[in-house]
Amino acid sequence: MCLWHKRLYVIQMKISNHIFKSKIMKKSVRLFAAFIFAIITMNAYAQFTNISVDNKPSSMEIVQIDNRENSTLVFIKYTRENDAIAWMNINEKTIAKTKGSNREYHLINSINLPISSESEFKSMQFDRPNQEHAFVLEFEKLPDVCNFDIYEDINSSTAFNFIGVNADTVPKKEMMNIDDFISPYPVKELGQYAENGQVITYIKYKGIIISTVAQAIKQYGKYICINMNIKNLSGKSILFNPTTIQAKGYRRKTNEFFDMQVLSAREYDKTVARKQSWNNFWVALGQSMAASSAGYSSSNTTYSGASFTSGSAHASGYVGNTYGYANAYGTAYTTTYGRSHTTTYNGAAAYAAQQQAAANYSSYANGQYSIREQLNEGYVKMNTIRNEVEYCGYFNIKYKKLDNLVMTMFIDGEKFEFTY
Repeated sequence: MCLWHKRLYVIQMKISNHIFKSKIMKKSVRLFAAFIFAIITMNAYAQFTNISVDNKPSSMEIVQIDNRENSTLVFIKYTRENDAIAWMNINEKTIAKTKGSNREYHLINSINLPISSESEFKSMQFDRPNQEHAFVLEFEKLPDVCNFDIYEDINSSTAFNFIGVNADTVPKKEMMNIDDFISPYPVKELGQYAENGQVITYIKYKGIIISTVAQAIKQYGKYICINMNIKNLSGKSILFNPTTIQAKGYRRKTNEFFDMQVLSAREYDKTVARKQSWNNFWVALGQSMAASSAGYSSSNTTYSGASFTSGSAHASGYVGNTYGYANAYGTAYTTTYGRSHTTTYNGAAAYAAQQQAAANYSSYANGQYSIREQLNEGYVKMNTIRNEVEYCGYFNIKYKKLDNLVMTMFIDGEKFEFTY
């Protein structure tokens, strides 16, 4: 091997050794960085299950607190007591605060529990006593979960106020799977919001969304009319049967509930037909009377006159030695009045009026029939509602004086209850 080749070989070996050492060093750095990142990540994404609370709502337990990258999740379980209210929600202004700090950490999301606000009321409906539920509150990330409070309304004894939440940060658990935590407890969400001056009340449950508007009407009688829309997103066909609809009224003064009549499509159609028959009768009578006198015309003439006459006479002379005189006056008024009435008959005008009356009645009757058809077409009837299909209509409840109305219906074996 020549000298030049030997020098080249030495240079290549030095380069190879340098590259080999550099690779080892880079690999070591990467392993060390991964180790440090794992430690940091473990702290940043810590999950805690050993939790105590000094003061909290009854029948509620915080079962786990998860620190995620950008938020803190609080996992809560609840069991409804027998005398508890039948709905539950959380206010959008709920906050968390760590001890010794005035900073507020806002509620970002509520999973499996509706968030209510001034613009839109939302709540979860409970169907039975001792019903269990699970939900997750997500806050802006708390720097310290060792000691913090949750405030929904500090002045309310029934609000979501958790005072003195303490998490033992030494034992750590795996991150909670949110879907596994909440899936056994589906929410039946009841909500209300305003649109074009009307209050829309809706219920969402298991992919079925029913929206309703209640209003008092006078349309062939006095009723409480319920306009409704059913949207099926359940993944299967469902049956809507209006015979399951029931209604009860409530009066505060007497503290009593009473049954109210829900009219079927056939019952309401009969009512409309009966009232339209009477309407048609009176319209026909009015048109007939107008037509019967249409060929006649009359005129009235009145006159009056007055006359005035007056006269006088005088006489004088002597009777013996006595002189005398006499005067006479006379006045007369005469007033005369007169009135004449003349009636004439025009056969052509009478015939034209009769034809017009018949046309008017026919137009009115046809209009009434069209109204009846439209009312019947929009009235709810039994329907199979396929997946991702909407069905809408209305039904009437016979009016009674009340303070509250409770309307229930059953779809796919589930109860949907509305309060107005």
